[in-house]
Amino acid sequence: GGFEVKIGSSRAFCPYSQMGFRKKEEPAFYVGKHLTFIITEYKEDGRNILVSNKAIGQSEYNNKLASLASEITEGAIVEGVVESIEKFGAFVNISGFRALLPISEISFERIDDVGTVLKEGEKLTLKVLKTDWKNERVSVSLKALIKSPWETVEEKFSVGSKIDGEISRIADFGLFINLDKGIDGLLHISELEGLSENSNLHKMYKVGQKMSVIIEKIDVKQKRISLKTASSAEQDKTAKKYISSQNDDGETYNPFAMLLKK
Repeated sequence: GGFEVKIGSSRAFCPYSQMGFRKKEEPAFYVGKHLTFIITEYKEDGRNILVSNKAIGQSEYNNKLASLASEITEGAIVEGVVESIEKFGAFVNISGFRALLPISEISFERIDDVGTVLKEGEKLTLKVLKTDWKNERVSVSLKALIKSPWETVEEKFSVGSKIDGEISRIADFGLFINLDKGIDGLLHISELEGLSENSNLHKMYKVGQKMSVIIEKIDVKQKRISLKTASSAEQDKTAKKYISSQNDDGETYNPFAMLLKK
């Protein structure tokens, strides 16, 4: 099926498949409308003419895409408007092109619900991360324009310091403790007293639960902080103090006992 198209005093035929571009409407939508067509076939001195509206749209789209490709390049800073919110991120309209803002590129903080930090219609300044114009895909980042909290982590924290944080995530191998905005440390299951590697941490702890921890190691390059519980750190101190008070024979140093020996 298709449409009869009047071109001056001539009549042409446009197959339904050649009407419109990308977005398909019901046939009745096009009836009576003035549209632009390209002649794809001309036979029998004009008695048999085939036209296409889709080809016009495709050509205009290709030109638009080429123009956008020269503007939206990797590393470029662009302005966009949030078009839709998804579980995995958000789609942002950049000069008519739909780009993806992944959930991992929104903030340095963990985000469980994109709708809590972004709203449809919100204007954003973004950095273009990756472009694939062949497949018409562009990914952008919001956090790439924000100073990473890891840049100053060694100014805020030091090995051995005690921090009051809260559980941000529970994994089979340990607890992630939020120490500051965008900074989480790992409290490995082996550091939790009385537990084995088979213990179910999800049943024993809750996200948001407060915990006092000691920073054991900071790896800025890998963006990792290792933690231990404050209580286990105190036990370690007590043990070291006891060991250092012993003499070479393994006896604990006691000044009063030494006086009696004299």
